Amino acid sequence: MAYQLNKNDQLLIKSLDLTIDAFLYPNLESICQPYDGILLDAYGVFWGGNDIGLLPGCKEVMERLVAKGKIIGILSNSTQLAKNEIEKLKKYGLALEKHFHFFITSATVAKQMYSQEQLLPFPTPNKKFYLLGSLHPRFSSHQAIFQDTAFTETTDLVQADFIYISIPHIHGKDQTDPSLFKELIQSIKNTHLPIVCINPDHFAHEGSPPKAVVRQGSIALLLEKEGRKIFYVGKPSKTMYMAAMSSFSETGLSDPKKILMVGDTPETDIRGAKNFGMPSALIVKSGIMADRIAQDEKSLQQLAAKDFPNFFIEYLATP
Repeated sequence: MAYQLNKNDQLLIKSLDLTIDAFLYPNLESICQPYDGILLDAYGVFWGGNDIGLLPGCKEVMERLVAKGKIIGILSNSTQLAKNEIEKLKKYGLALEKHFHFFITSATVAKQMYSQEQLLPFPTPNKKFYLLGSLHPRFSSHQAIFQDTAFTETTDLVQADFIYISIPHIHGKDQTDPSLFKELIQSIKNTHLPIVCINPDHFAHEGSPPKAVVRQGSIALLLEKEGRKIFYVGKPSKTMYMAAMSSFSETGLSDPKKILMVGDTPETDIRGAKNFGMPSALIVKSGIMADRIAQDEKSLQQLAAKDFPNFFIEYLATP
């Protein structure tokens, strides 16, 4: 029988060789009744990547929950502005107010920070940044984040105030192995500029069939191993959850305990929610966690306490 995990359950799953099925709920609708708000990650939760689009049944579930009065927000580590993501979802039949009420991306939060320079955690006298990597051919330019701010791009590290990690790729192709980017890391070894990562996810699903491909969080991790300081903007940062709560508050929801975060990545979705005092559900049969379980069936037992959710669910919507 499935149930919500408490502290004793967490100790139990770590000490015994328990099967994942002993702790699973089938989908979001089976656990969301007590909550007034639902906060969804996108990739691996209802979005299967740009080659797949919406995952089966998610559109219908989101519509039913909104019809029942649930407030649904989307909180994504995407480096695309929220308005672009909303337009993308519209092409797949997901519409504001009918399927969700707001969409917040790392890019949107970062743009607000660059627009209000006092929010930045380091000095920026030259108002210039250096791009680590190059434009990804399948995504909008990072320049949209800096448009209408005081910041411009430079190819001169001496002139730059900070380094911005671009969406990683090699000759326009996504990669599955972070070690392939060691040469990129070495390209900035002689500078100690602050480094900004606005997508802390190590991987994201792309392709058909979907596979986990390297994203900015993996590059940031390689840099941290070289002793570099990284300034993160996306989940699990408190800034992202504060932005979500601001949008929920506009609907009358002000208690994070009445909102359920649903994600597929423990270190970003679940950790961020837990640090913010928000309950969470980890999806285990789609997205990043599904990949980990496929590679190591004991992945759940190995979760750190700070990344342990209140619920495990198979999918957002049962296929």
